[in-house]
Amino acid sequence: MLTEATADTPALTIAKFDKALHDRSAFSCGFAPIDNFLKSSLSDQVKAGMVTAWIATADDNPAVLGFYTLGAMAIRANLGPKKWQRAGVPDIPVIYIRAVAVREDRQGTGLGTALVIDALRRCLGIADQMGAAAITLDVLQDDHFDRRWKFYAELGFQPLGDADNPYRVFIPMTDVRASLG
Repeated sequence: MLTEATADTPALTIAKFDKALHDRSAFSCGFAPIDNFLKSSLSDQVKAGMVTAWIATADDNPAVLGFYTLGAMAIRANLGPKKWQRAGVPDIPVIYIRAVAVREDRQGTGLGTALVIDALRRCLGIADQMGAAAITLDVLQDDHFDRRWKFYAELGFQPLGDADNPYRVFIPMTDVRASLG
């Protein structure tokens, strides 16, 4: 995703993570576990094939403004929509958004929405290649939980119904395709 620069806003670029190109050192989203993940664990997880990461920067500045990561996951078929249960398989393939974060000074500017929309579009392409019934994520629990829960609900995510993880939400790929496809 690339946006036009204006006098007030620099051009935004969302590109695949490159350790040599993306400066993570000053990033802080206000949630220490995510900050630590970006700075300390992301490279290893990417190298191990656990996630792919997409980084938002502005203009030619390498400072990370926000990011998201994607990984594969399977959800028990007894969770989610009834049609999953009727599929006759024990697990449903989904794409898991492991993290979405925006630097504190850029929160509330629409960057989080831009990152999620970029992730949803990217997931559509992935689902066309390998099959995935939905996109899922876990809403982080901290002082901003209610704001996050509302944010994802407004984007179309709904509770998965997992008693073991009541903060896991999903959006069916059919809904994403209808909205963005």
